[in-house]
Amino acid sequence: MTLYEQRIGPEEVRSYLHSQGWVSVAQSPLAQIWKDGARGEWEVLVPLHTQAADFDKRLRILISDLVHAEQRDQNSIESDIASIFLDVTNLRAAHSSLIDDSIPLQAGYELFGSAQKFVVASAAATIRRQGYFRNMPLRAREHAKNVRLGHTKRGSYIVPILSQARAPELVYEANQEHIDIAVEETLFDRRVTATMSRALDTLSALVSGSRTPNSSDINDAVGEGVSRELCRAVEAVIKSDAVDELDISFNWSKVSSAPAGSATSVKFERGSEGIVGMVSEYLLSAPQAAEHVIYGVITELKRRPGDATGRVGIETLLGGRRKIVWMDLVDDAYHLAVRCHDRGVPVSARGVLNNAPGKIAVMDVIDFGPDASLFSAGAMDVDSIPGQS
Repeated sequence: MTLYEQRIGPEEVRSYLHSQGWVSVAQSPLAQIWKDGARGEWEVLVPLHTQAADFDKRLRILISDLVHAEQRDQNSIESDIASIFLDVTNLRAAHSSLIDDSIPLQAGYELFGSAQKFVVASAAATIRRQGYFRNMPLRAREHAKNVRLGHTKRGSYIVPILSQARAPELVYEANQEHIDIAVEETLFDRRVTATMSRALDTLSALVSGSRTPNSSDINDAVGEGVSRELCRAVEAVIKSDAVDELDISFNWSKVSSAPAGSATSVKFERGSEGIVGMVSEYLLSAPQAAEHVIYGVITELKRRPGDATGRVGIETLLGGRRKIVWMDLVDDAYHLAVRCHDRGVPVSARGVLNNAPGKIAVMDVIDFGPDASLFSAGAMDVDSIPGQS
């Protein structure tokens, strides 16, 4: 595979070098010189003019220099640079008798089909927490059209799902008056992958525990993004005689922190399909109570002395348009909202949304806080989130 096919360009190279601790020490309109920030023993030249006749040659020299500097093989370095702006979810079907990293046609068909179902179900749960989606939200179906599959990889049978993770350097500013629609659309990809990770991790824990999950366990799992559609996608793979286990690993983009509460890997073993099916059937028959999830910035704060709750307005995207959703938050949650507003920290809220046409949108909140899909677990303390004030 050529470097062009790997989608390696100046932006990918510079972001990769920055993530590895290299620093830019000189530049011209045609190239930059970067120095190894850890030891200072290596310098590399990064070509910037993609239309130059020797661009590919210079890029190959750069990769060769990195191979020697990092003491890693070329394919691994090229892959890491090419995926620097991607969250990569690897679906791995494992079986002790697989031949030459191949699997039977039917098992492969189910694995590829499940990749699409994972994305759609996770996109739907990013918008609405619901045990069973009789009709998937249009945005969830449209999102799946933009997600790509990478080349299958060696190692049992691995299908990579590629999602964009180009979070802006400064997501939002303190006391921001409006959300940026273009930014919000960009961040949706990361939010979907974060939902997928948490939902699959929750489902795996649910079906691999020492006891059979009860209705309370399953209902709580819905709040984490588990749905009947997600269950059926898992079940379709692990019920195959050609698959001993389904491993799902999440390789988060190096330009964005791994989302708080996300998993790095999840496993479903053969034999668990019965419990997965039971959870799926429960979600089909259980009463449906949809909880919407909104993302945005706090633009309105209202509270009078002595009030038990404070009124908070979050500007979000509803139907592709900016709209303020109002909610009442108790004391601790309201003070958290104030700090998020003052530092420009994006937030998320989950609850029952009333968005009747022509009326003020209000939410009965179940959960509120900084947007966990954008920050690592260590940065979920609002006061520690850098670059927003």
